[in-house]
Amino acid sequence: MPKANATNTAKPWWASKTLWVNVLALIAAVTGALGIDVGLDAETQTAIVGGIMGVVNIVLRLVTDRPVTVAGG
Repeated sequence: MPKANATNTAKPWWASKTLWVNVLALIAAVTGALGIDVGLDAETQTAIVGGIMGVVNIVLRLVTDRPVTVAGG
């Protein structure tokens, strides 16, 4: 557990890599659900997105050292 100090202040939500990676995953999942042709069937695309996101979220969680805030201050 990281220690609270002056360099461990919350960052704004839009600076979160985890948030943006998950937005991209959501877009990929929606394209599969809507049947938009990206060369894969919907089930395969969803499985690939789910597997990749599991790994990416674990890596991002391990490198995260600051909390995210929605409020401005």
